[in-house]
Amino acid sequence: MTVPTSEPRPGIHAPGPVRDLDEPHPVTAAPFLHPVTVGWGDCDPAQIAYTSNIPGWGLRAVEAWYRACLGIDWYQINLDHGIGTPFVNLAFDFHSPITPRGALDVVVWVSRLGRSSLTHLVHGHQSGRHCFTGTTTCAFVDTHTLESLAVPPNMRASIERYQALQGEPPALRRR
Repeated sequence: MTVPTSEPRPGIHAPGPVRDLDEPHPVTAAPFLHPVTVGWGDCDPAQIAYTSNIPGWGLRAVEAWYRACLGIDWYQINLDHGIGTPFVNLAFDFHSPITPRGALDVVVWVSRLGRSSLTHLVHGHQSGRHCFTGTTTCAFVDTHTLESLAVPPNMRASIERYQALQGEPPALRRR
């Protein structure tokens, strides 16, 4: 029988102390576009994308945005920077069916940067059709205490630079 210890598993380590980026990450293009390949296995019996895949594609686009805007992904921000970014809100509206017939382009905008929160607007487009709109809001927290954390200055500067380049996000379309 193996007795659990407080030692981390090989390759896995506890998050370090909260730390910012060494300097703001250079952002050169916005808004960010993340391509998604939709396969047959992503579809339901109606031969369109299975509904639960759509928020997943939106969240993958947001994580890719972190890599492009901050230079780090969620794994690194958690383990190497001691910062968690749990979601406190997700909302997705569907406008047109998604199929494997063409590339799905997911565009990411920052719609709000608060003291300790970040809201993204994501739009999915396929073959010239607007397929979905999503909003995602995360809170920045200390991974050790799970207490709210102000967005660190260099991360904030990178996000603000992205916002300045992205232009005005489109208004949310409600039915």
